[in-house]
Amino acid sequence: MNGNDWTTYMYNLHQYMEKQDKIIKLLETKIEQIEKDLQNKQNNNIEKIEYKFDQLKIEHLDGTLHIGLSPNDLANIDGLGVNQHTQPSYPPPLKQSLVSELGTYLQESGPSLIQDLALQYNTSFDEAYQSILLDDIQKQLPQRIAFYEQESVKTNRNRNAEQLRQYITKEIKNEIYQSLLTYMQTNEQKGEEE
Repeated sequence: MNGNDWTTYMYNLHQYMEKQDKIIKLLETKIEQIEKDLQNKQNNNIEKIEYKFDQLKIEHLDGTLHIGLSPNDLANIDGLGVNQHTQPSYPPPLKQSLVSELGTYLQESGPSLIQDLALQYNTSFDEAYQSILLDDIQKQLPQRIAFYEQESVKTNRNRNAEQLRQYITKEIKNEIYQSLLTYMQTNEQKGEEE
């Protein structure tokens, strides 16, 4: 190598090092900016979240099974609340006995109902999943009983305690069946799409 080659080599090496130094400084600046952005995001407070349920796309169904509600009912969900001022004055033992009676119905008939519907829709659920479904329904029984008591008052049907018991029991058993049926149909449709 002669002197000219060394000079050219050193010049090129110097240029390369300067280029690398600029890249390192640019990367350091970007890292600092990302760290600042991350700190700003951690300090953000979300004060209000609004959900638009009609715009949601459900990819995985998990959670609570709501008996007695259909997508059409969601539009009128404000009207489904129990009005405290017109709450019927049926004796509490009726409500408690209905919860107990319907809970027993769920425990005795629920697993076979789920299995029958699962067979009909070519799907299967293990005992743990069946238990989760039945527990979700069980938790909703007091609200559904109150809803049908309220409905009885709204329709001005003067029912004695036994007629009311029969009405509520029939309606809730029908809701349980319809909800499980809808759930199975939804599961079948989801399985066909996959």
